[in-house]
Amino acid sequence: MLKSQLNLLQTESPPVRWAMGLITALAAFGIALLLPPSHRAPYLIAYPGVVLSAWLFGVGAGVTCAIASGTIIELFAHYSHLVVVHRSIPSGSPSRLIVFVIGSVTVTWLTQQVSNLRQQNATEELRRQLELGAAEQRLAEERQRADMALHERETRLQMALRAGQIGLWDRDLETGALLWSDEHYRILGLEPGSVPPSYEVMHNAIHPEDRDAMDARYKSTLAEGKPLYSEYRVLRPDGTVAWVEAEGQYELDAAGKPVRMLGVLTDVTRRKQAEAALLQSEKLAIAGRLAATVAHEINNPLAAVANLMYLIRHADSLEGAREHADTALKQVMRVAHITRQTLKFHKQNEASRITRLSEETESVLSLFHGKLRQSGVTVERRYEDDPVVECPSGDLRQVFANLIVNALDAMPRGGRLTIRIRRSVNWRERTEYGLRITIADTGEGMAPEAKRRIYEPFFTTKGSTGLGMWVTAQIVDRLRGSISVWSSRLPDHSGTVFSVFLPFDRSSNGVSVLGGEQEPEALPVS
Repeated sequence: MLKSQLNLLQTESPPVRWAMGLITALAAFGIALLLPPSHRAPYLIAYPGVVLSAWLFGVGAGVTCAIASGTIIELFAHYSHLVVVHRSIPSGSPSRLIVFVIGSVTVTWLTQQVSNLRQQNATEELRRQLELGAAEQRLAEERQRADMALHERETRLQMALRAGQIGLWDRDLETGALLWSDEHYRILGLEPGSVPPSYEVMHNAIHPEDRDAMDARYKSTLAEGKPLYSEYRVLRPDGTVAWVEAEGQYELDAAGKPVRMLGVLTDVTRRKQAEAALLQSEKLAIAGRLAATVAHEINNPLAAVANLMYLIRHADSLEGAREHADTALKQVMRVAHITRQTLKFHKQNEASRITRLSEETESVLSLFHGKLRQSGVTVERRYEDDPVVECPSGDLRQVFANLIVNALDAMPRGGRLTIRIRRSVNWRERTEYGLRITIADTGEGMAPEAKRRIYEPFFTTKGSTGLGMWVTAQIVDRLRGSISVWSSRLPDHSGTVFSVFLPFDRSSNGVSVLGGEQEPEALPVS
């Protein structure tokens, strides 16, 4: 408050400030008169007045105070004996007045400079404080905006994770500390934060039938530091079963030891249900095609049997009737054979059995015997190496049926169907051994667009369900195999070739298992 009033006085007009200097000079001289004559030192008392005037009212007021003080002191010293300045210096000496005024002006100027410097320092300090305050305000605003942006991004991330049913986990392999996202809890059927995240909770949530396989896969990837990928089922606390897809990535230290694991857990139940529905739809479509084929194949022998029975009834001799009966018996045996082959397709969900791939292809070809004969398609068999294997024969018959039907549809006016079975290696992983089945036709070939989209569900070029090749690819992938296709539409060189590779598993009692991970003993390959 006092400082603001002093600043206000310094802003007054010069005459006012000079008057204030004059008043200060009179006050200083009055104080000198109040002292005893022996202690009066008017110039000594006048100096503080000059400094005070300069400090409070500016240089002009200080100079006015100095001149007025010196003049008053000299006048009183000359005309009265009330003030004694100095005995050695006569009263009215101009040199004393000049020295006092010069000294006072110098002190006044120095005082003003000190005041200005102090005011500048105060102004600079105030400016710094204002800048600091503004910087802190900007920092607070930026921090608030950053917090809002972070909260918004986190909200969007949680929305995206929840919409995609994707959970995140982060595990420190050295300390065992584990973090889960909220969606990770929901996928396991838990409320977010209801239980502390732990490996035991996640392990116990795995379906009992999938737990051993998941344990083995996790230990294998942990030992090698390789990425983890697996699809398995989880059993939720309410008893429902969900399919999940787990993907994990390890962080390694300088020695190559896994120290941290980051991963995602995705609920793929809907996808699995859709795949099952598509697979069932394709099975029904295949059943319809097979039913029509079987009906056609059975109709011809039955018609022949009916004709033969008529001939037997009207036979002229016993020998003729016997010959007709033998022919009819052959036709009936043909019907029985077709029926047995059809029943094999009905038992596709059976466990793996020991067989040869040539037997499975022959069982499929026998169902299409009539169609092969009518279309004029010749079959060339190249069973170069056809070992006994253990495999899901029902699934493989479905693969062969899809490929053979497509080949026959591509050759409506005849051609050549070549089926080749041989030992081989995976062309992508040369250390993986197995069997390669090649089915080639001399049909019209596929367009580039059809070849590119051949494994897409519902894509078709002939009015079918468009699921046959998709199901074929799913079965081959489930057996850890691969399928490749080449096609040409060049004149006189048209045709399509499908190559299916199925890897071996460990041999058991001399029988190799198709669709496994380990290779058998050293085998000749081609």
